Amino acid sequence: MKYLLLILFLSGWVVSCDNPEKFEDVLYFTGTDVSPIVKYSLEEPTNIGLSVRASAKVSENIKVGVKVNEKLVEQFNKENGTNYKTLPSNAYVFEAKDALIEKNKYASEPFYLTIKSLDSFKDEDTYCLPIEITGVKDGSLSILESSKVMYVVINKTIITKAAVLNGTYFSVDFDSDPARDLSAVSQITMEARIYVNSFQNNSPYISTVMGLEENFLVRFGDVKIPKDILQLAGGGYPVSSIDAVPTGQWVHVAATYDGKRICLYINGRLNAYTDAPRGGINLLGVDPSRTFYIGTTSNDKGRTLKGNISEARVWTRALTEAEILNNICAVSADAPDLLAYWKFNSWKDDANKNIVVDYTGHGYDAIGNRTISWVEGVRCP
Repeated sequence: MKYLLLILFLSGWVVSCDNPEKFEDVLYFTGTDVSPIVKYSLEEPTNIGLSVRASAKVSENIKVGVKVNEKLVEQFNKENGTNYKTLPSNAYVFEAKDALIEKNKYASEPFYLTIKSLDSFKDEDTYCLPIEITGVKDGSLSILESSKVMYVVINKTIITKAAVLNGTYFSVDFDSDPARDLSAVSQITMEARIYVNSFQNNSPYISTVMGLEENFLVRFGDVKIPKDILQLAGGGYPVSSIDAVPTGQWVHVAATYDGKRICLYINGRLNAYTDAPRGGINLLGVDPSRTFYIGTTSNDKGRTLKGNISEARVWTRALTEAEILNNICAVSADAPDLLAYWKFNSWKDDANKNIVVDYTGHGYDAIGNRTISWVEGVRCP
């Protein structure tokens, strides 16, 4: 990558020498010169300081108008494949109308977006508030068009608990609803947040996240694959991640199949894929002995995941990269095409301390091999 950047730099230098351009000083929101999106994860009400900046020290006082423009949220979602909600009006205060950059300075004094309450925030939603530079009131500088709007993206930090998988695993019966045929699902997404303490050190070095043996199984490692490499196995079209997954931290992993391609995602970003013109996914298992498991496989109970799990889901649709990234911490239980959803933050009840409820209400509860243990204080993101 260093060499590539150097080549690009030298190429740009040659072009600039042959075709010299006059660079104009411009105004933009501080922090948006690379991206107009700034993200915050909040645990409590807070003041978010904002400012307008010039690309060079100004030679005169510069005053610009600033305002909230909630109408831009819908347009932003369409252009970026997101599903952000407009920040509720009762959750914030934004009183600034102008920003002043004084002569011989680079940036204005900060003005504030005050998040006064998180009471109306939902765990599964991410909120957006576009703040716009409306124009230059005093001064001669122009506005950098790509940074004319700052999209302040906010979600509520979720503090919950997660299930410990060190020797604990779960089975799911996808044949429990006779009205729903899941023997040949044309599209699928499996995803979960996991915290790996250590990967398997004994052959075949497999640590299982979730899925179906010999069909569609999300796991780590194999005899010929490093133990920390994410893999989708089964069905004749295996694919392995380019990047290794670290231990000692929470990581979101996902595998999708859209009928043509299998994709692997790590922390919401596409990491590897393979073309896979295979048939549908049989969530019932290729035979009664190879059904759906979380944390191990039906074939070998020793292929466990040594760590913790949270926010595991199965969808009957291949989610997009934006959808996976936006929904890492939580989703609505009635989201379209969400087949099963295990938050892994509580057991069913005191009489069933080995069962995790399917939040969708479809009845696909995850049944553990023993009483569940928990890790507390898990934050997302």
